[in-house]
Amino acid sequence: MFSIKKNKTPKDLTLTAREVDFDLQQEMKTNRYWHSDDPVTTHFFNALQSTFPEGERFFIDSTRDVQTKIGKNNLPLDLQQHIDTFIRQEAYHGKHHESWTNALTSLGYGHMEAFSDELKNMRLWARKNIPAEYRLSMTAASEHFTASMAHFFIYRRPDLLRGAAKPFQQLLLYHALEELEHKAVCYDLYQQSKGGYSLRMLGLTVSSIDIMKHVSERHIYLLKKDGLWNLPNRIKALNLIWGKNGIARQLIPYVIAYTKPNFHPWDTDERSMLEASFGDILSSIGPKEVSA
Repeated sequence: MFSIKKNKTPKDLTLTAREVDFDLQQEMKTNRYWHSDDPVTTHFFNALQSTFPEGERFFIDSTRDVQTKIGKNNLPLDLQQHIDTFIRQEAYHGKHHESWTNALTSLGYGHMEAFSDELKNMRLWARKNIPAEYRLSMTAASEHFTASMAHFFIYRRPDLLRGAAKPFQQLLLYHALEELEHKAVCYDLYQQSKGGYSLRMLGLTVSSIDIMKHVSERHIYLLKKDGLWNLPNRIKALNLIWGKNGIARQLIPYVIAYTKPNFHPWDTDERSMLEASFGDILSSIGPKEVSA
């Protein structure tokens, strides 16, 4: 018997799956180091996003499998609707980031395809061998990580978005917008399942190690491929990730927040601040809304 627990979803929340297009390949051809003419920062984002397509398919699989196990009609109506839109959002995200990775492959970074195949094989193995609730615990933690990244960009390092070339800037903001909209969907579904605190912490640990491992190996590969994995760039990469204002170091408080027993993703709401900080970029995207 599954227990139905109250969630903290804002009453004014609307999830929308947006159909948008970004010409990343053309930008990359003329501007290989599209973030501040800096290969270290550019390749960090190239590496990070390359984990998304299979990651998002993993999220969709785990969400669908737990929803099926509980029974869709046993879930609150608003959560059912949010799950449907979350899946469409993640499917669009996967297509965009797959195109991004394909653009990298076309520029000569051929091993990116092997990295993607590795994640695909891991995803398929996991679906056969790891219970749905365990996979959902990793998914909920990963969704917290992506929402925390959006929070970090808004409040701590807006320069990391402002410094990107326009199509990448737009894609990252579009992705951040939808990540904030659906940041609690998997967590709320997890609350409806039999997963408890210990399993939630296991999901956080596994997903944190996984993302650090895969992003790091891709980041190093991309810089090595360009002949730029030298001492100055190693130091620069270390500072970008772990320096005083580094991405991982700044994210630690948000990761720790997830360990609170009474944590909920909607303890914070970044939607209005995202619009206030980046409304000019968001308005330039001009998405076609395909679902609400």
